[in-house]
Amino acid sequence: MKLKQIKYHVLFLFMLNAIFVYSNLVTDTIRLKLKPLKKEKEFHKQPLLLKTNPLAILWGPIPFTAEYRLISEITTGQRHSEQIGISFLNTSPLWKIIEKTTPISSKYKLKTKGWRIQYAHRFYLIKRKKYAPFGFYVSPTISYSNAQISIGLLNYYRKSYYNFSNLNVNLLLGYQFGKNSRFTVDIFSGIGYKKNTVFYHVNSYKITPFDTKDFGEFYNSDLKLSIGINFGWAFY
Repeated sequence: MKLKQIKYHVLFLFMLNAIFVYSNLVTDTIRLKLKPLKKEKEFHKQPLLLKTNPLAILWGPIPFTAEYRLISEITTGQRHSEQIGISFLNTSPLWKIIEKTTPISSKYKLKTKGWRIQYAHRFYLIKRKKYAPFGFYVSPTISYSNAQISIGLLNYYRKSYYNFSNLNVNLLLGYQFGKNSRFTVDIFSGIGYKKNTVFYHVNSYKITPFDTKDFGEFYNSDLKLSIGINFGWAFY
């Protein structure tokens, strides 16, 4: 083969290889344009809510008591949440005002201590692309309260007291405000069953039932009517 023919042959192979490489680059560029990287899915942030009601300090779930309440609500799904509340019970400030403004002997002033616990599961009635814990909800709720009330310091130190207990089971309907905000407001009402009992403890060994008819018909009935409000703060 002549030298000139060899040169043409090498030049042809070089051009052919260049065309092949260029075609691969163009194909890769087109493929990348047709299949861009997908964005990662963003999930909605559902907060932890801490709530209370300052008005409960005036009058608690048991007569003559004040309730210092703390409630925690955490979301467990798009339309569900769990709520747990604990409370400390003491003598109502309203009753303390009565004691101070009337000639009541120290022998008859109330000494109170107690507690309350409550639990609720909430079903939020929301549309698609909306999330708990805001909007309308339906909530089965259970609550139990217990308080020991002594009349006078002498009975208090002798551990003679009236033991009040309150059990209630309710179905609540409510609305919680506060979406896109830290401050929340929870308004609710409902109906349910309640059971109030009182026992008088003379000492650790002598316990007698106390007749509560003087507390009124509504106190002694099984019907429980609820209406309330809680103010809270959202932690994201």
